[in-house]
Amino acid sequence: MILILSNIANEAAAHLVDRFPPGAASLITASSFNRSFKGGLNVNDFASSHIKIHGAVVPISEINGLVTTISSFIPEEFYYIEPADRKYVCAEMNAFFTYFLSQLDCKKINQPTVRSFSGPNLNKIEWIKIACAANVPIWPVNIANSINTSKDVFDRSKIKVYPCSVIGDQIIGKKLPGPLKDYLFDLQSIFDVPFLTCHFVSNQPGKYFLAELSTRPDITPVANREAIVNYFS
Repeated sequence: MILILSNIANEAAAHLVDRFPPGAASLITASSFNRSFKGGLNVNDFASSHIKIHGAVVPISEINGLVTTISSFIPEEFYYIEPADRKYVCAEMNAFFTYFLSQLDCKKINQPTVRSFSGPNLNKIEWIKIACAANVPIWPVNIANSINTSKDVFDRSKIKVYPCSVIGDQIIGKKLPGPLKDYLFDLQSIFDVPFLTCHFVSNQPGKYFLAELSTRPDITPVANREAIVNYFS
C-alpha cells in the first residue's frame, strides 16, 4: 500500500493514485478524515498496529510507500469540526501525523521532520547557506526587513530558466546544460531527500545559478507523477 498525503485543493493527488495499480495507493486528506481514516497505534509495538483507510483495514507492515505533498494540515481543512475547536484539532492531528509518518518503515517522498510532513522545509536563507557551503552558485538575493526584494528571477525576457526535479537517481525533464546535473545530485545528497526540485537561471552563456529550491514534492507535472510511480516499482 502506498499512502499519498495531500489536500483536496491538489487535484493532481487523485491522478497520482490512479497511476498506481488498482488498490495499490490510497489518498488521505484532512478534509476526509471523518469518513476515510481511523488509526489505532500501539506505541510500544508500532509495527503490529493497524489503520483503516476508506473502510479497509491496513496493517502498518503492509504500508510500503509514502508520498506527502503538504508540509502540514491547516485548520480550514477540518470543516466538519466546530469552528472554535479547529485550531486545536489541527494541532493535535499535525502532531499525530508527524509521529505516524516518521515511524513508518518504508520508502518515503520525503522523510518527515519536526518542521514538515515532507522534508526539512527550509526557508530561503537556510537553504542558500547550505548550497553556498556546497559551492553551488546562488542567484543574488536582496533581503529587506525579512522580505525578499529581489527582482523576479523568472523574467524570461532577461534570463533563461531551467526548472528541474530529481527523484532517486532519475532527473525529470529535459537534459540539463553545463554542471547543473552535478549541482542537482549534490544538493539532493546534502538535503538527504529522494525528491528535490530546483530552478536554475542563467544570464550569460556558461553561467548558472540556483534561484529556487524545494524539498516538497510537486506532483502537478505528469512527468513527476510518472517518475514517482517508477520510484516505487
